[in-house]
Amino acid sequence: MTTLDHQAFLDIPYAKYGDRELVLDVFLPLKPEGPLPVLVGISGGGWGPGLKTSIPARFAKRGFAIVGITYRGSAEVTAPGCVFDCKASIRWVRANAATYGFDPARVGVFGSSAGGHLVGLMGTSAGVKELEGDGGNPDFDSSVQAAYDVCGPCDFTRLVDPEYKAKNAYLYNIASAYLGGPIEERLDLARLVSPITHISKNTPPFMLMHGDVDELVPVEESLAFYDALKKAGVDVGLKIIKDSPHSIPWGDAEDEDVLSFFERIFMKKNA
Repeated sequence: MTTLDHQAFLDIPYAKYGDRELVLDVFLPLKPEGPLPVLVGISGGGWGPGLKTSIPARFAKRGFAIVGITYRGSAEVTAPGCVFDCKASIRWVRANAATYGFDPARVGVFGSSAGGHLVGLMGTSAGVKELEGDGGNPDFDSSVQAAYDVCGPCDFTRLVDPEYKAKNAYLYNIASAYLGGPIEERLDLARLVSPITHISKNTPPFMLMHGDVDELVPVEESLAFYDALKKAGVDVGLKIIKDSPHSIPWGDAEDEDVLSFFERIFMKKNA
């Protein structure tokens, strides 16, 4: 399908678990020039069923290939099931690079809230075998080269601290559902699926955004993640949105912030 500003390829199967099939959408510029850097969008929603709505198709106008994925939610599979799905989508991108004109060396991820958490994990956990899963294309790499994480939690183990847990009851409850039970009883799993666990000097560039009055995921999560990434020598930026709740008012300025980050990393603009 072709619109005024991009080409669209919808509901493409990318992973299969028995009879369960997951699909994604691909949006390309009208006139692609050379292999395209890829932005994979991972939606939020409390680790519920992932919908293909996380990153605007209009970004294709700026020379990116846009991929929006579905993933399995907590009611269907607990952690790290949806991580397996996200990793499978990155492998699918590389396996299908020639078909869609993707550049397999330039793959970035973007997401907010639970999607931000998954983006954080995609960015830090390259090579962690326990998070790969068996969603398909096992011979391809699931690493990413840049990550933009909006108000995603970074460390589930912090939620067992009584004071932090009491102040963030909503996050504790949905994180427990994601993990399949009380965090206190699943600390090893909580640590495995916490992005902060896997930070290394090889972690790719990151950008973090968070509202300073976020009522669902405290801004301390991004502050702690930023500090840990910075300490490891990672190329990382942090944008705190003043007086903003969890649902950051999104407009042209925020679009431009996301695009500018990925253009700097992948197209060397304003580097």
